[in-house]
Amino acid sequence: MSLPPTPICLRPNTTRRPGESLTRQSSAIQSGVQNSEDSTLSGYSGRNEVILRWDPHGKFIRFTDGNRLASHLMVNYSKAKTAFENRTGRFDELLEAHQTLTITGTEDDLDTLERPVWDVLDFFEGIEKEFRYVPDWSWIYNNDMSSTERRESLDDYTTRLDELYEGAEIIGLDHVEFIPLAKGLHDGHFAELVETFERWDVDRFAVYGTQTRSLDRLVNRVDQAIDVLDPEGVLVIGRQAPEDVAEFPDLVDGAAGYWNWKEACNLTADGYSSEDFATWFHKVKNALRTECTSRQIGLNSATQKEVRSDGGRN
Repeated sequence: MSLPPTPICLRPNTTRRPGESLTRQSSAIQSGVQNSEDSTLSGYSGRNEVILRWDPHGKFIRFTDGNRLASHLMVNYSKAKTAFENRTGRFDELLEAHQTLTITGTEDDLDTLERPVWDVLDFFEGIEKEFRYVPDWSWIYNNDMSSTERRESLDDYTTRLDELYEGAEIIGLDHVEFIPLAKGLHDGHFAELVETFERWDVDRFAVYGTQTRSLDRLVNRVDQAIDVLDPEGVLVIGRQAPEDVAEFPDLVDGAAGYWNWKEACNLTADGYSSEDFATWFHKVKNALRTECTSRQIGLNSATQKEVRSDGGRN
């Protein structure tokens, strides 16, 4: 009886200059996986990012430990602040050198609505690491809201965006990249954002997809937001299944989610399947690369030879 091949660790290689997008290396690199060796904001623009929404504790920390594919992590504001305060004001214990962090203000409605802008600015001023923030302060998706109430909510959102950008300029938050949400149900709502986005040179926005159950409707809203706001890129939060991502417009260059990746690799307190995670990761990555389909990732080489089949359990 022949013995099964011995699994070995995934060892990606990286050669990227500042400002270049994350692109695949040639097939000469056996695993075919590229990751950034640093976490500077200038190094991960343009991107096709697979972002893992994640909790900074327990099994999630064990999952990201040494995981070269988990290069983009997202955590909500409240959890980020708690983790920061519990670690004497540093994220170094949570993030490895190749990992970037996106903090999102999108969480429970009351937490989101009642969070003062000054609280955000004070928190971010104490963080030395470069990171990104997706601000959120209003709710427009309630079916019981009137059109007037939705407009007022959008006005509140743009007012707080102005306060955020103005405050960031005053205290010098050069290490924070803001990716505001394109909030709205249709092009008329997105038109309300144009003046604010132009004033602050917003060239990439986020869309929160969990409140829109219909994929066709979500894609239509993203299309309308792109037509009205004319971005260079779009980050979709809350929809990350490969078959969903494949339906997104070409300008969508990032997909973030919490449930799909965990289910794909069967993440538990005991570990996870890194082979299944790598397969899922490359499917999402390929789905984002709609404009360069001739350079598809070779799933077989990434999952059959160079992946720890034990999922890094400890």
